[in-house]
Amino acid sequence: MSTTFGPSGSPFDRSAESMAEHGVTEFLLTVDDLETMVRAGVFDRDDATRVELEDGRLVRMSSESMPHARAAARLSLALNLALARLDLTERYEVLNGGTVRVSETSAFDPDGAVIARDAEAFFLRPDQVFLVIESSLATLKRDLGSKSRSYAAAGIAEYWVIDVKHANLHVFRRPFDGDWTERLTLTADDSVSPLFASDADIALKSVS
Repeated sequence: MSTTFGPSGSPFDRSAESMAEHGVTEFLLTVDDLETMVRAGVFDRDDATRVELEDGRLVRMSSESMPHARAAARLSLALNLALARLDLTERYEVLNGGTVRVSETSAFDPDGAVIARDAEAFFLRPDQVFLVIESSLATLKRDLGSKSRSYAAAGIAEYWVIDVKHANLHVFRRPFDGDWTERLTLTADDSVSPLFASDADIALKSVS
């Protein structure tokens, strides 16, 4: 579960109309603001204060459970092995973390990502990212909903969501005009290959 916080640390009232009635104006942040705060050490990206920015609002990330962390780690390892087998490690790199800038007011910390090996940025740009992975237990609704729409609107080529509870992999591909043109739901009996490595053939049974 995630909570939305204002700059003062108190939860935001999500209703702008309700705030306006009380003479309150909501202060929204940009990704540049977030970068400045992170560089200044306002947030320790490795502890319980790890946050994302969604539509200008800071969202505190929930703690990771063992099943959540294990699913993400196993899939990242399988991707690394596939890249090595296909001799693609000089072109691509698998990250366990990192921040992706998806708009001027939203930046997410996915559980995994495949990026260009030569990418250099404090926060990754969409054109540097070939695949984004989210491992979902308590956050499945958000990962399949608002996050999915944001990644598509940003032009991320491919987005995978691991449904830890049901052992499924939701695959979103080829964004166009802010939406995905291809959606797949795979089970442990299936295999998957990312668009940038069509011969990867990762058996999902090996990572479930």
